[in-house]
Amino acid sequence: MAPLRSVHKGRRAVPTRRLLLALACGLGIGWFVGYVILGSSSGSAVGVQQGGSGSAAAGAPAPGSIHTLCTGNGSPYQNYQLRIAYATYKLVQRMPGGERHVAFTRILHRTKPDALMGEIETFRADPLQPKCDDWCEYPVSDRGNAVRQFFDAAARDPSMIKGEWIYMIESDYVFMKPLPLPDAQSQAAYKAWGYPFDYINPKAFPQAMRKLYPVSAGPVDNIPGTGPAPMLMRAADWIRVTPDWEKLTAQVEADEDLKKQLGWVREMYAFSAALALNKLSVELKPPGQTQLIAQLPIDNSLGQAHAFHYTQCTIYKTIEDNKDVWAYDKRFHTSLEESLKVPPIEMPPAFQEGKWKFIEGKPVNKDVHAAIEQMIGQMNAGIATLQPLAQAAAR
Repeated sequence: MAPLRSVHKGRRAVPTRRLLLALACGLGIGWFVGYVILGSSSGSAVGVQQGGSGSAAAGAPAPGSIHTLCTGNGSPYQNYQLRIAYATYKLVQRMPGGERHVAFTRILHRTKPDALMGEIETFRADPLQPKCDDWCEYPVSDRGNAVRQFFDAAARDPSMIKGEWIYMIESDYVFMKPLPLPDAQSQAAYKAWGYPFDYINPKAFPQAMRKLYPVSAGPVDNIPGTGPAPMLMRAADWIRVTPDWEKLTAQVEADEDLKKQLGWVREMYAFSAALALNKLSVELKPPGQTQLIAQLPIDNSLGQAHAFHYTQCTIYKTIEDNKDVWAYDKRFHTSLEESLKVPPIEMPPAFQEGKWKFIEGKPVNKDVHAAIEQMIGQMNAGIATLQPLAQAAAR
């Protein structure tokens, strides 16, 4: 295994057992108020900005409570998405069952604060790639390291972990209803709950996987075809898996052959291998049955999921002559201006049977059209609650 790349040079990382003990004993000292500065091991500041998404109760997390985490580098593209995700999260908090969603924290791997720190509770981690503040090829390789920094800081102040469960999401989620917790039977059989991405196939890369998951650990079949988001685990299990997620990500980034083989989802493979190394069994219910996400327009409806994931573009064309009809694609929204003042999204036109197709060729049927209307409607309901932000001044 390649040596760990770390920004923590002046002090050893906090031992996992220390954080586990602190969590078990409920040594929380209450919620942070305002902007609290924590000393990082590298000597720079790590900030936590309260955004009002948490409970005021002190002590150990309440049974059944969920703390949502999302990582990011503060780019306008990602901030545009995350403001919508957070706004819909707050809508869901007000629904029956929403009380178990007790906190939402963004883990920002960036050298300086950004405009969202006054709106969304944010932990700022020292990035492995400072150039990603502006642009870099693969900012997601900082994710495992940034999450580890968060847990190291939580070892010093356990009140940072506000839920019994931690739910990792991506910025391009739309919360539609509260996330149900796994039932007792599922909890007895599994330690983690994820999504079965069809493009994460460890068995297709046996030699590459053996660099991450040695023969002594077991068969490659043990590696689940998933990734770090969406992923629901108890806090203690996140603390177990994160160091190996960080190490394996660094190992992949240092190996040009692995990078070439595993491509843009290589960090997802690193996380999946880390789950297997830590023997964290994962329940991966298929699309339509999973309670995590639905992906439009691949899926035709929300199904059993609690959130939409709009990673695919939803662009309507006429079947007859391929003319543009309507479009929403997150890749159209990359400007700083739109991240600071998120505009409402045009709703799709009234459905017409047999008239339209998606840009990839799939026909637009009544069910998927209704689901897109549902998703865009919820996004607009969230956007309507957002206030314009000023560009963050350097601190």
